[in-house]
Amino acid sequence: MESTTRDVVAHASVDLVGFRSQDDAVRHVLDELGVARTGSDSPKAVGHRIVHGGEFRKSVRMSSAVRSRISALAELAPLHNPPGLQTLAAAEEHLPEAVHVAIFDTAFHATLPPAAYTYPLPATWTHEWRIRRYGFHGLSHWYSATRAAAMLGRSLRQLRIVICHLGNGCSASAVMNGESIDTTMGFTPLDGLMMGTRSGSVDPGILIHVQQHRGLTASQVEHALNHDAGLLGVSGVSSDMREVQAAARGGHERAILAIDVYVHRVRQAIGALSATLGGIDALVFTAGVGENDATIRAAVCRNLEWLGLSLDPVANLGCRPDADITLPSGRARILVVAAREDLAMLSEVEHVIKGSN
Repeated sequence: MESTTRDVVAHASVDLVGFRSQDDAVRHVLDELGVARTGSDSPKAVGHRIVHGGEFRKSVRMSSAVRSRISALAELAPLHNPPGLQTLAAAEEHLPEAVHVAIFDTAFHATLPPAAYTYPLPATWTHEWRIRRYGFHGLSHWYSATRAAAMLGRSLRQLRIVICHLGNGCSASAVMNGESIDTTMGFTPLDGLMMGTRSGSVDPGILIHVQQHRGLTASQVEHALNHDAGLLGVSGVSSDMREVQAAARGGHERAILAIDVYVHRVRQAIGALSATLGGIDALVFTAGVGENDATIRAAVCRNLEWLGLSLDPVANLGCRPDADITLPSGRARILVVAAREDLAMLSEVEHVIKGSN
């Protein structure tokens, strides 16, 4: 990563707003930052995170053709792509002289081998309908892998890394020689690990059953799996891990179960991805829960000593990202890395801009 990306410092602020559109939000952000809309002081480029990139393998400059292809993917990421496109359109209107770059969260996983991205479905579904594993959170996984290599002082191409992006959305990936070779999210961001309101992987027979025997429509099933499941659905308390844990400490049985299911699925994924890699050199925790919740990290790492992962309970409890929380005896390292998708996006924008010169 170049020095310009390393030197970026993120600043956060929280405002209560009553925006009704992406245009309102974009206008507010530009005003808050004092950004000139046109002229020599206006931004030269803007990066836009697009969750589902389908067949896109790299970041690209926006064009009408690119916009059409992204629009066609909206049904695969209904929570993300439509508002992303609306925000992009607003930014293009307010910053007409800037180069706008689409950066895809699926692109990092374009290196998945056929055995990892192919579902055991009828060939027509796979080849004509393009139903396959795409993977998501690619910006986070790429940055985490790169940062892990830097922390360990080793070449990324020499490492086998399992990355756990644990936030409101959750995914895990296996990175070998700097490339993603497997990941838990699939055709849509709904697959894989248990999340805040998303179910993650479930038996597809369940979906058939509730439609055939409980009268649910496809739309109701989609809403339930995306909005009413996960931590919220199991606990009945919240989609926020902090609130679920508070309830669990008070003896709330469903909250306790929700945490147990969550931890079980993350640990299960680590084992499976480590097997895919043929071993593990580093386990990385990132995103809101991964970075900030020592209790979840400790629970996930329990019984993983067979992989050479030995958590230092003292370092874990007091750590601030970026940190190594491994006991000296550990053969593989356990790292906590701050999620910096912004730096990953900046790197991608720089790459596209330089490539277009």
